[in-house]
Amino acid sequence: MNAIRTWVDEHTGRTVRQLTAMPEGAAVPYFRMPKHLPDGWMLIHARHEGGHLAALHPDTAELRPIRIGPPLAYLKHLPASGRAWFTSGREVWTAFLPDGEAERLARVPDDAPGSIADITCDGRTVILVEIVEEEKLALPIAQDAEYFWRFFARKRHGRIWGWNVASGALTKLVETTDVGFQHIDTSPADPTLVRYCHDMFEATGQRIWTVRTVRPEPRAIRPQAYGEMITHEFWWADPSLIGYTYQDRRDDPTLHDLPWAELAPEAVATRLGIADLEGREVYLSEPLNCYHTHLYVSRDGRAVCGEGTLGHSFAYAAPFSTSEPRIELQPLATIHTPYLLFRGQQVNCDFSADSRWLLFNDTVDGRLQVLAAEVG
Repeated sequence: MNAIRTWVDEHTGRTVRQLTAMPEGAAVPYFRMPKHLPDGWMLIHARHEGGHLAALHPDTAELRPIRIGPPLAYLKHLPASGRAWFTSGREVWTAFLPDGEAERLARVPDDAPGSIADITCDGRTVILVEIVEEEKLALPIAQDAEYFWRFFARKRHGRIWGWNVASGALTKLVETTDVGFQHIDTSPADPTLVRYCHDMFEATGQRIWTVRTVRPEPRAIRPQAYGEMITHEFWWADPSLIGYTYQDRRDDPTLHDLPWAELAPEAVATRLGIADLEGREVYLSEPLNCYHTHLYVSRDGRAVCGEGTLGHSFAYAAPFSTSEPRIELQPLATIHTPYLLFRGQQVNCDFSADSRWLLFNDTVDGRLQVLAAEVG
């Protein structure tokens, strides 16, 4: 297999391949963003003279810049068809990756509320998000519990809207009076379904929700009791399911002083949970080997990966079956990027199309680059 550089990991004994060496760095996109292109290629962020996206092949380390026309911000991508959507201000563009020409799809009216957050998988409904904050506060990335609670107590409210591209109709889907929104993510298979989460401390209220553009009645995904921490949600390989991480801190006396999931006592184990679209939990794993910032699943649903933290800085992978509650996550490669509370290490690991390789981000010579470790 080709690579820029290859070495044996000093802690795991596994071979690691460096696939990129971009002068400004390169990165696998955020963990919940689809990355698979036709013929085994993967979508990555890599700035070049024609844009900021590239196609990378995990086997050969070949890198092909993606040039799609005017400067556009990446919005969404559907691996099954190769169709992607982009934005330029309030304009929405579409193209087939990796080589299609970008075409202007629509322009969201200036008087429509909020900003563009996503688009449904049929390209017919643009999701707009409107958040009003009375006070802007920086993320609580330092270990300061007083500031942590002040951050989540800040005054804010919001709305999620659906704007129909063909008719111009605007529909209010969700409105809140005491929280904002994060992780707006339309279904990769259902053109009426939107998943989102409340901008809140995950252990103090209902975090994950879905809403339909045709029936704006929000539905709680895995209803929570106070102290249950459910977060880092993502579409499962079967998009009629939603994955997430789970910690039970209902009897944890450190919840107020150590609210960060990665600092919770060892007795408060992280688990992988899966819920159906009715919101019912259909799978909950046994405790994992450490706290994982993000868990994710292969395209065929037969493997999972994770990103360890704070003393467990590795990219992990394991076989997976819904009939087996125990997940044996194995460390494949050491992560050298400094860890930040609330920010993690930008690992964003994901499997290649054939699940042979785990692709992930790590710092090499001061730059974030894309690396790969063999899963088997």
